[in-house]
Amino acid sequence: MHKSKLWYISTNSLFMALPDYEQKALASVMQTDKVKKKSRVFTMGDKSDKIYVLKEGSMKLTRLSSDGRELTVDLLEPGDIFGELSIAGEEQRETCAEALEDSLICATGREEFENFICKNPAFSLAITKLIGFRLRRVETRLENLIFHDVYTRLLILFKDLAEKYGEHCAQGSIIKIKLTHQEIANLIGSSRETVTLEVNNLKKNGLICMEGRNYILPDKVC
Repeated sequence: MHKSKLWYISTNSLFMALPDYEQKALASVMQTDKVKKKSRVFTMGDKSDKIYVLKEGSMKLTRLSSDGRELTVDLLEPGDIFGELSIAGEEQRETCAEALEDSLICATGREEFENFICKNPAFSLAITKLIGFRLRRVETRLENLIFHDVYTRLLILFKDLAEKYGEHCAQGSIIKIKLTHQEIANLIGSSRETVTLEVNNLKKNGLICMEGRNYILPDKVC
């Protein structure tokens, strides 16, 4: 049985800034929805009028170029909030949100969400920090695209994924999220063919290894 909306809110570090009665009030206005794998919650150009919390599953935020190429801006795990730029002045979505697997989300309207922010300065500060953190991640990714080759970008990505999704194992840190070479390519601004080549080079150099479809970073790399 899926956990309640209130459970997800009360155990989320972001919403802990809200008093208990406000957490209950927020849960009461949030709507739960199922999102099938590869389905989109929103796409570029959609009206930006909702804020979402990922309850279960995983999702990615992407941007699309005019010629259809995709760059993954961020990966989301349960508990992550997304669509928050609607409260920072975004009128139309500048990214797409797509499910990497069957997922559950909670959604609330921008006006309802803004009411909670206005009444709770600590919550407002937490949201501001979140937006700033996301912007820094995007800036860091752009710097990596400009200043590093694909081999280095790939290694930086695996370290980042190990920090966010890694679990300790005998060989090092196993990354508990499964990504195709195309999805990895979209994360580092490369092609699938180049990623395949450089993944093999990382394996040869002992910087990554595999367990099934999961990547493992040895302790010397983490």
